[in-house]
Amino acid sequence: MSRYNTKQTPKQPDVINHQGGGSYKLDPKMEMVAILATGFDNTYYEKLTDRETRFKTLIVDIAKKEPEFVAKALVYSRAVLGQRSVSQFGAVALTPLLSGRAVARKFFSKRDKKANKGGIVFRLDDILEIVACYQHFNPGKPLPNSMKKGFKAALEAADAYELAKYQGKNKQVSLVDVVNLVHPTPSEMMQETFKQLMTGTLKQFDTVEDKNTKAGQEVAAKVKAGTITKAEAEKELQVAKESNYAELIKTRKIGYLALLRNLRNIVGTTNNTELIKEACEILTDQKLIKQSLVFPHQIDIALEVLIQEVGASKALPFVKACDKAYELAIPNLTELFTHGRTAVVFDSSGSMSSSIRLANRNQGSKSAIEKASLVAATLAKGINADVYHFADRCEEIKFNPLDSVNTLKNQFMRCQGRVGYGTSFNSIFSKIGKNYDRVFVISDMQGNSTLESYAYKNMHVYSIDLVGYGTAMFKPGNKVYPIYGYSAEMYEMVKRVELNITNVLREIEKIEI
Repeated sequence: MSRYNTKQTPKQPDVINHQGGGSYKLDPKMEMVAILATGFDNTYYEKLTDRETRFKTLIVDIAKKEPEFVAKALVYSRAVLGQRSVSQFGAVALTPLLSGRAVARKFFSKRDKKANKGGIVFRLDDILEIVACYQHFNPGKPLPNSMKKGFKAALEAADAYELAKYQGKNKQVSLVDVVNLVHPTPSEMMQETFKQLMTGTLKQFDTVEDKNTKAGQEVAAKVKAGTITKAEAEKELQVAKESNYAELIKTRKIGYLALLRNLRNIVGTTNNTELIKEACEILTDQKLIKQSLVFPHQIDIALEVLIQEVGASKALPFVKACDKAYELAIPNLTELFTHGRTAVVFDSSGSMSSSIRLANRNQGSKSAIEKASLVAATLAKGINADVYHFADRCEEIKFNPLDSVNTLKNQFMRCQGRVGYGTSFNSIFSKIGKNYDRVFVISDMQGNSTLESYAYKNMHVYSIDLVGYGTAMFKPGNKVYPIYGYSAEMYEMVKRVELNITNVLREIEKIEI
């Protein structure tokens, strides 16, 4: 009998998931990261309030021993993953556990994007949301000193553009309210700006909305005075808007997301081919795409709205630019793996109809099946992988690799219902067998039976959880790499996780506050 090289017994599933199948309970840190990556919303199996409660419990339990890790994780979710509500709620939940700690004030400070260090305030409206969240859950209680000091420093470091843009005049908590709470001491150069802020006379500038609003007001005044007719006013307003777009685009003062939101307006305002060309150059600027934290699905939504409202033929230059921009919003996937065969398998079961929001709520929400199809299309095109989908059973999808990512996504979405609506993870490996070196499984990770671990033995498995219920069908470790949520950063993670499963946690540890 062997004394030292003893036989290992594989770990058995230790929890039942929402569909009744055997799963593996995630380590608390990984469960917290799963929520940070996938965000807040009502999902198929979990109400938003239940998710908030689960998230707060995780934060409290982890922060009792490692408060700085939780602080770094929240900053990571805001600055790297682009998540907002979940990081803001988390900041409030973490507040009591930071009391008396040196990191507290730094945590509530402004994030220095160039130096890549600092706290949870990525934009000034983060302050408004955190204060509103704190007051909601702590009615009548004053803001903690650490929060006050951090926000005070953030306001003192802000420029006039930020203060004007994020005033929050129509919000429950405005920037004026925050100033009255934290009492910043502006520099001599900023005193006039703060005075205008507090008197309600601070106007936005160098934004599309501001310039077009002013143009509309000026034209309306002329109509009221009788100097121009309504027909003349429409023409004059169109000329003014074209001039505004031209100025912002030529000087590159227009934000990347603002440009995406205004594509249909630009098409309806101008036929200036040179201006449209310059706008397309901004759309396809890889550096700007990275700096703006734009997600590929946001570009996809902008493209769909554009086509729906103005038509593909009329907006053809922007359609082509958006297609290219989507590709640039993810790393160069052709270099991800230089050897072996890859399968991409996405979940097309009924629960994948659940609606999920990502970072920017203004861009709306999409179903998990749509995001799964988009990820599948991106990986298939990027690394020349074979594509499958599964529910009650699993089947391969034949596709044209020369089609655009958007075309492939729509093709894959139409497969829902073709193989049933249940969720049998074992059907994946019964179908694909041992023919692949790696497999990407894109799902909400809720199955109706225990997944047999021997089915994927000796195969690299990338388990992409789009929803984050807190359970895993695949046991992390031993060539199984859990990835949570959908963002451009996900693809950067994929490049490295085959070497190190704890990559996400290590990336969080590197965060400087």
